[in-house]
Amino acid sequence: MTRVAVEARIGASKDRVWDVIADLGAVSVWNPALADSHYTSAAKGGLEASRHCDFPDGGYVKENVVEWRPGEAITLELYEGTLPFASATGSISVSEDGDGTIVTLALEYELKSDTPVDPQEVERQNREDLLPLVLAGLKHYVETGEPMPSPEAS
Repeated sequence: MTRVAVEARIGASKDRVWDVIADLGAVSVWNPALADSHYTSAAKGGLEASRHCDFPDGGYVKENVVEWRPGEAITLELYEGTLPFASATGSISVSEDGDGTIVTLALEYELKSDTPVDPQEVERQNREDLLPLVLAGLKHYVETGEPMPSPEAS
């Protein structure tokens, strides 16, 4: 299993940040790496919640919640999708930092054995490109109320 984690400080209360990330079906509003997202469950939170996320290139992932600690952390498990992962979980946690919030985003994954990709390059892309972009989108949205433009739109 490979684990990549990044963190950022957001200039907003922990409750405000939690409210945004806990709305799982609306992740595409603030995540510039996504084209669309929606709930695939009646539950909008907790261990019964699940979602579908579309990427701009036509790929997708389906995820369900495997950990839900209100006001603290969410972990989602990828159970279907077009990414080269045999298994993957993504987690996001929040902690108070004075008048702001520290957000930690982590991705744990195992690549499919038959996928012709360089494992070090996949790790680098997640650590240096994708996860920082996701956190930048969250920070921008929470602090301004406006979605960050997707990289493809720039």
